[in-house]
Amino acid sequence: MKSWLATTTSTLGLAATLVAGAAGQAAAAPNPERVTLTSGNSVYQADLLRFSPDQSWLVDGVETLFTDLYFLNLGNQPQQNLRLEDLRLVGASQPASDQFSATFSTFGANLNFSLDSVLLGGASGSDRATRQETVTLTNAGTDWLDVTLFKYIDFDLQFDSPFDDDSGVFAGNTFTQTDPSGAMATLTVDQAPTAVQFGSYGPLLAELYNSPATNLQNSPGPLENTDITAAFQFDRRLAPGEAVVFKFVLDVQGRAKAKAVPEPGTAFALGVVAAGLALLRRRG
Repeated sequence: MKSWLATTTSTLGLAATLVAGAAGQAAAAPNPERVTLTSGNSVYQADLLRFSPDQSWLVDGVETLFTDLYFLNLGNQPQQNLRLEDLRLVGASQPASDQFSATFSTFGANLNFSLDSVLLGGASGSDRATRQETVTLTNAGTDWLDVTLFKYIDFDLQFDSPFDDDSGVFAGNTFTQTDPSGAMATLTVDQAPTAVQFGSYGPLLAELYNSPATNLQNSPGPLENTDITAAFQFDRRLAPGEAVVFKFVLDVQGRAKAKAVPEPGTAFALGVVAAGLALLRRRG
């Protein structure tokens, strides 16, 4: 079970953010803030734009995901990474219940970010499902563009009920996370990252979310017996009109024995928004 608490140091600032978000929702259909994909034994829900309570990936009714986000940095800007909510939505479509696509553009119109997501659920009771994500970055400007893509992932393998006893390692362009029950999640990318950084829940997400902009410290594990999170950095230099494509495959495989009853979780606090939001996470 997940719950979130948001507080703010400026009520007016928070209200302004919520009003702007509501206006954005009215303009977009389908809505990248409310994505739901279904296939076989699997249901994936996400707010693609930001850190959100709507992130979830149920496999045979068991939660396997807490957060899955993309961040960008353009021209080595030192101020802060961009989230998808900082970009302009160009268009979105959901051609089938297991597919979603969206394209975003920077407000200077010099970079387009496109995401195509497909959910491949398994047979009922298999404890297995796959997601395929294709990210395309296109330099729509007239000058060379330095761009950095970050992929952040926080699997929660709750097949054995705890989520803070997992281990992870990165090798051969694949991040592998396991828990003592034998459950496993993998994230594979079709090209080598510039850097891979692991950490326990909290600091790594805050590093990506807050100022100054991030430059990951390469630490691909192994990291053991913790609530593990991982981030992947890809530095690219694009000529005018050039595009680069990243293909990510995420796979979850639960253990075969009966699921345990979840125990109460532990609360973790993380301040992630410069405007003063504090997010409290309780998982279990």
